[in-house]
Amino acid sequence: MTDLARILDTGLGWLYDTVQPDDAHQQHHGIQLHLPEANRWYGFCPSGAQHRPVVSVDVINVEWVDNGPNTQQTPANPLEPGELPALVKELYRRGFESTGTWNGHPGVSGSVGLVRPAHPTLVAAVDRYRHGCPLHPNRSVFCDCEQWTAGFGRVVRPDLRPTPAVARSAEDAH
Repeated sequence: MTDLARILDTGLGWLYDTVQPDDAHQQHHGIQLHLPEANRWYGFCPSGAQHRPVVSVDVINVEWVDNGPNTQQTPANPLEPGELPALVKELYRRGFESTGTWNGHPGVSGSVGLVRPAHPTLVAAVDRYRHGCPLHPNRSVFCDCEQWTAGFGRVVRPDLRPTPAVARSAEDAH
């Protein structure tokens, strides 16, 4: 991953366009795509607030300011004041309307709720996860049996490999 546009296109493609197998189960927090150049990671949650998708942005490496004894530390590198509104605009530009935002500046995490539900097969995979292991219901989602853990491996994940830069033509070089 090298830029925000690619991260958003990849994450939204996974949320909305990727068909999941009937025997896969996906943990409800979804996936994280990292943008280390910006010290950010972006989360794509299929079923979060009000069972709707959530796109989140978080600081990867938080630096803390010591405000003295008996005083809470504050982040030295929080989300920028306009970062969450800019994310809402980028999502809207791609056709995804927001139900609202929470957190954000001056914190190190912010979230955007989305109106449109995630792909039905992804929502079904999250529902299967929430029901827990069918063989060992007393272990719930914390089961470590072979059948339960295999269900996580069947989730179709996005291709996170960087794509090579497109070579410029001789005309573009002039």
